[in-house]
Amino acid sequence: MLFDRFVNEEAFRADFVRPLLTRLGFVSVAELHGAQEFGKDFVFSELTPFGFLRHYAAVVKHEKKINQTNTALCGTILGQVGQAFSVTPQLPDSDATQRVSNVIVFNSGVITDNARTWLRSAIDQERYGRNVHLLDGERLFQLDLTTTFHRGEQLIPRLKGIAHEIDMNLAVWTNISKHLPAFSEGRGSFTTALQNFIAAPFLLDQVPLNEIAILIQECRIIDRICDRYMMAFSPKGDQREQEIKTLRDTISGAVMRAKNIKARVMASLATFQLLSTKES
Repeated sequence: MLFDRFVNEEAFRADFVRPLLTRLGFVSVAELHGAQEFGKDFVFSELTPFGFLRHYAAVVKHEKKINQTNTALCGTILGQVGQAFSVTPQLPDSDATQRVSNVIVFNSGVITDNARTWLRSAIDQERYGRNVHLLDGERLFQLDLTTTFHRGEQLIPRLKGIAHEIDMNLAVWTNISKHLPAFSEGRGSFTTALQNFIAAPFLLDQVPLNEIAILIQECRIIDRICDRYMMAFSPKGDQREQEIKTLRDTISGAVMRAKNIKARVMASLATFQLLSTKES
């Protein structure tokens, strides 16, 4: 649940709402929370296709559940919406003031159906109509994933690349283990997608960066040992036996690590696939 990710409203504003507005392409995002907010926690603008700016205000709440029975909270929201429309904010980096044309209510938790119906009825009575939008935690979570997806067009192919690379490595390592103490596998480990992730990481709360870095190191150890013993003149005796043991141990750890990474990657892919089936 989105609500559980943030300790308070301040963290929700700073770590979720503001970055989301930026990723959505809004400009001049400014936080007004405090004595001069007049109902508006943020103001932000959109450059329309016609070349003029449309101005928005955000009312931000960090409530686990907004219910009709909590009349004080619902009344506070309605009051903030009214102030947001009636009091013109000063735009950032400008002396100009402009009225907002839309108000978005962000809540990190649930907005129940009865609260939504009650608020919508009251908003319509005030003639704000569909210029006010109520976004709860579930909708914001979906929106956050959508913006992440659109921000990185290569996100899904990169995730699939990591999964495919892990599958190829598992096949290589299985073949190496199968033929030991002989060395007959010359393909080497595949690390391009893994190294690209290290160079430009993403979804760090879902894909383990440190684990991928360690897996790359294990790939290098496996390849170096195999390369050394596929040469015509390779070490013999105790050194060979010790390095075969090192190879077996490294492959065993790499297999476990790779399978865990792939499970995390596939879970991320499933999230995007689930999102694509939902209504926007």
